[in-house]
Amino acid sequence: MPMPIFRPAAAILLTCLLGAAGAAAQPAGQLDHVAACRLDPETVALRFTFEGGACQQPGEPTLEDAGGGIGNVTVPTEETAEVCTMQIVPVQFAAELAAGPDYTTFDIAVLNPEGEVQALGSAGIVEAGPDCGDVPPN
Repeated sequence: MPMPIFRPAAAILLTCLLGAAGAAAQPAGQLDHVAACRLDPETVALRFTFEGGACQQPGEPTLEDAGGGIGNVTVPTEETAEVCTMQIVPVQFAAELAAGPDYTTFDIAVLNPEGEVQALGSAGIVEAGPDCGDVPPN
């Protein structure tokens, strides 16, 4: 039976490629100015900012029940132009979500256009009022 051939060059190449892929992954940023305001028993207004590209635009959020009063909110983003500067700017997000009275906290993930986590944050849901600040426009 032939002996397996060990190819050090292939092993080194694989190690370099895996190392480069790991180095390219950047840690997720944080959300800023996060507020989750209960407008009525079935609706929560969510707003925040995150550091994103000058041509990056938030898409439609999704809400999944994580149990224990926690809702996982995912906000995808997309590029608004094929060619854009690499400038990093604050990107604003505001939406009203259908979220019943059992929700007390939102855990939020913003996804970059490639579907990878770009920014993370969390917000306790408070009644709309002075503690909530301005709510998003309808």
